[in-house]
Amino acid sequence: MKLYDELYFEITLEGTKSELKKFVKFLKSGELDEFFEISSDYIVYNDAFAATDEEAQTDIIFTNDDLGIEISSFSPEDFLDVFCKGTRALDVRGHLYDIDDEEYTFRSPKGDSGYLSGADTVFNDELDEKAAEEDFDE
Repeated sequence: MKLYDELYFEITLEGTKSELKKFVKFLKSGELDEFFEISSDYIVYNDAFAATDEEAQTDIIFTNDDLGIEISSFSPEDFLDVFCKGTRALDVRGHLYDIDDEEYTFRSPKGDSGYLSGADTVFNDELDEKAAEEDFDE
């Protein structure tokens, strides 16, 4: 799959505060510069992040807040091959999309440097469970 013209993304990362801090260092290291320039504005910390103990669970969101990044073309698979190597110790789920609303959803479970795409991805556990129950009932 390829995305074109403008890239948008929202990726939720969950894990210990110490592992999330390592991930932020990975983002700032330049490993993803071949895909697009990383801005600190893309990292949204949980409100309680600063007060959270280093080994306590918390989350951050990596997003460009619907402010498109100009691209000619973008391969989500190539990006995720690199991105998910930096997220092995985190539970990750997200979506990438372009100006034409072509969307790529994914999930990368904790302990895995790979990712699952599309239908294997759950964004809102409660709503998805209810929809699955309704589908099953039909």
